[in-house]
Amino acid sequence: MKWLTKNLKKRFRRALRHPKYTAKALLDELIGKDERFLAAIFNSTPQQVRSFLNEPSERRDFADYMKSCDSILATAHHPGNDPYAKKLLIQYAAVRAFKPEVIVETGVANGISSTHLLLACKLNERGHVYSIDIDNGEYIPPGKSTGWIVPDDLRERWTLLLGDAREILPQLLSQLRSMDIFIHDSLHTYEHMKFEITLGYSHIRSGGILLVDDKNFNSAFAECVETLHPAMTSVIRNIGIMKKQ
Repeated sequence: MKWLTKNLKKRFRRALRHPKYTAKALLDELIGKDERFLAAIFNSTPQQVRSFLNEPSERRDFADYMKSCDSILATAHHPGNDPYAKKLLIQYAAVRAFKPEVIVETGVANGISSTHLLLACKLNERGHVYSIDIDNGEYIPPGKSTGWIVPDDLRERWTLLLGDAREILPQLLSQLRSMDIFIHDSLHTYEHMKFEITLGYSHIRSGGILLVDDKNFNSAFAECVETLHPAMTSVIRNIGIMKKQ
């Protein structure tokens, strides 16, 4: 749980605002509940999953680079700018454990999640990340562009596509034909989440994984679980997870 020691001030303030949620989350950490489920869905072990969750903060070069970006990120006022949030590390662990060839994510902003996904691909020595973002400048620091935080040494496995996901995502998925992991983290309206989840799930290969950030914004994820009948599903740190039959 080394990642828990990062950004302590921010975590403490969040704990004061959400004491019941924090107490449950800490209990789940102590008993390893999340790691057991993730190990089952990622075809891994709880010990390996926990090591992957800790990995980004243990890699000195990566941790130092992310730390060097803190002052710039602080000017963006983005609610999801915590590079050690467990929901972000779950995406990282999914790639490390699952070793996918094709990952598609929607929603990039500064590129923190993209950077973690790409680091996982680099360490796996396999995989390519396709990222889609509307590129409206929201949550981006002045003078920066979408995905600015992704370092040059990780960009060779990255394709950034700028525009409306309703137009780009269908085109991309028809070209790829299949993918291993799909991550929704773009517009969190009911209509858009249901569109991305349904379309994304239909293009995930058998046994593939779908992750939905901010699942609790509306009922789209729960309704899709009812209609799509995934082999496994759960919600961890507000990330909805499905594994396809």
